[in-house]
Amino acid sequence: MLFKYPSVLYSFLVLLIPIIIHLFKLRKFQQTAFTNVLFLEKIKIQSRKSSRLKKWLVLLSRLAVFSLLILAFAFPYLPAKSKAEAPDSYIIYLDNSFSMQAKGTNGSLLEKATQDILTQFEETTVFSLFTNTETYKDVQLSEIQNELLDIDYVEEQLSPEQILLKSKKLSKHKNAAALIAISDFQEKKGYDFELLSKKANQIIQLKPQNTDNTAIDSLWISTSGEQKVLHISTSSSLKSKNIALSVFNKEKLIGKVSLDFSENSEVISEIPLQNNITIEGLVSIENTEGLHFDDRRFFSINQTEKPKVLVIGNAFFNFLQKIYTSKEFEFSSIKPTSNSIEDLNTVDLVILNENDTLSDYLKQQIVAFTKSGGLLCIIPSSKPIQSLQAFLKENYNITIGDYIKSPKKLTQINFQHQLFNNVFTREILNFQYPTVKKSYALDSKNWILNLEDNTPFLIQKNNVFLFASPLNEEITNFKKSPLIVPVFYNMTQQNSILDKISYTIGEKNEININTSIGQDDVLSMKSINNEFIPLQQVFKNYVKIATHEFPYKAGNYKVTANNSPIYTVSYNYNTKESKLDYATFANANPNKYSNSVSDYFNSSKASFKTTDLWKWFLIFALLFLIIEIILLKYL
Repeated sequence: MLFKYPSVLYSFLVLLIPIIIHLFKLRKFQQTAFTNVLFLEKIKIQSRKSSRLKKWLVLLSRLAVFSLLILAFAFPYLPAKSKAEAPDSYIIYLDNSFSMQAKGTNGSLLEKATQDILTQFEETTVFSLFTNTETYKDVQLSEIQNELLDIDYVEEQLSPEQILLKSKKLSKHKNAAALIAISDFQEKKGYDFELLSKKANQIIQLKPQNTDNTAIDSLWISTSGEQKVLHISTSSSLKSKNIALSVFNKEKLIGKVSLDFSENSEVISEIPLQNNITIEGLVSIENTEGLHFDDRRFFSINQTEKPKVLVIGNAFFNFLQKIYTSKEFEFSSIKPTSNSIEDLNTVDLVILNENDTLSDYLKQQIVAFTKSGGLLCIIPSSKPIQSLQAFLKENYNITIGDYIKSPKKLTQINFQHQLFNNVFTREILNFQYPTVKKSYALDSKNWILNLEDNTPFLIQKNNVFLFASPLNEEITNFKKSPLIVPVFYNMTQQNSILDKISYTIGEKNEININTSIGQDDVLSMKSINNEFIPLQQVFKNYVKIATHEFPYKAGNYKVTANNSPIYTVSYNYNTKESKLDYATFANANPNKYSNSVSDYFNSSKASFKTTDLWKWFLIFALLFLIIEIILLKYL
């Protein structure tokens, strides 16, 4: 037994007072006349014995009363079962990522964890809590109760390092703050959960009853003849049949299929789409098990203008006409001396095709064109190009070296460059590369295609593309290479809207909107419940918008100018949390690991709880007081 206020025990010295009074017999006796003394001696002996016994019993009862009162005011208690001290405060990490939608014994994992926190803490308890997106520092339960009840699922999930760093900031200037990490701890590449188990005071890993899930993984568009086809990739851990998949354009049903996962865990469905219509699409599946953030996916198809390509030069360009067909492009050509060069204001890509010299007027128009965001591709001439060299050096800081006669093979491809997006499924090593007989020396930075001696054949600097040699058949057979089509075809897509039907939330996305707006005007993005103004850069014929932190909700967003919709952009969540695989804490201390929030707090309260005894001492003091009264009255 221990005492909270041991200094009160010095009050036991007060017990000397009744003892001294008893020993000195300070009570005065009063004489009373008595008529018959026959039995006086006998009464005297009996009363002396009973009086002495009564006095000792009363003394003992009084000493017991005072002793018990002194002990009660010293607040006696039995120590806690745990030898460790109770934490001064709690810092709680509550994971609210999409994987916490999985069902536990009583609703979703996040809902159950939230309810347990609300019931385990008293309203006056001060603690800190943070989720993947929100932080509440030194708050009482009553202050954040509504926020916890309305907590929403998010795409972002903190790594173990981020959890520890955030808890360190919250625990600054605190002696003993316990970090409680509550999550399902879904397995992710690069996440060091063992580090978290060592540093955190308690790991509470919540697991669902069922780890089966069905998800829509990706969407893409292909063209078959005149017909557009929507491809839908779905996956499921359920061996089930007849899962309905529906495709909507706004609220109109435009396609429906039945998914069968009895033999394969992945299924790709194809839905034909009507040509030449704008689609604000939604794909959804009937998913009664598992997560729900990945059973809906948005997409959009916009009707856009054809990219415009202009060739300036007298050299042969028939190969370009075969690439830029009238079905997909507006292709035109003019001579360098033409009076219609002002057409640069309306085109997306200008190709200078083997021009020996450049007039001052053409130079001015090209510089203005590129400054306003236009794309320029330069195919040099085999004749002296001093005019072109000076022009590129002065305006674009691009240096062209000597024209060297040295046959080489084109052997290196920058597969990460945008020109080759979705062109190669893997890096090819046994490709039949073209050869080049003569080439100019170019700066090796920003290379796209390299020759076998690591000198560039094609480079890009900002919005200028430059070849190292003419493309006529006397110099190179590049025109017969399979590379020529993706190079020139995708070159136009740098400033025009790609056939990308959706974007991923949380990633850095750049989207070119083919529209012209005033200098002081801005584009905004709207959905049913959200509206924001993205980062944007205005060019001649288009506006480049960039999104990263916003939006944070999946859906179809209207790009508006002056409150008028001009384009639709679709955003979806990353489906990396669709696979319900969880980390294992094999090396974790069993005392620091739990799978229930309520069980942990109940056990921790029991281990840190002390047993107060002062009430029992007051009860016994009252009991001895009653005994004293009985002794004085009846004995």
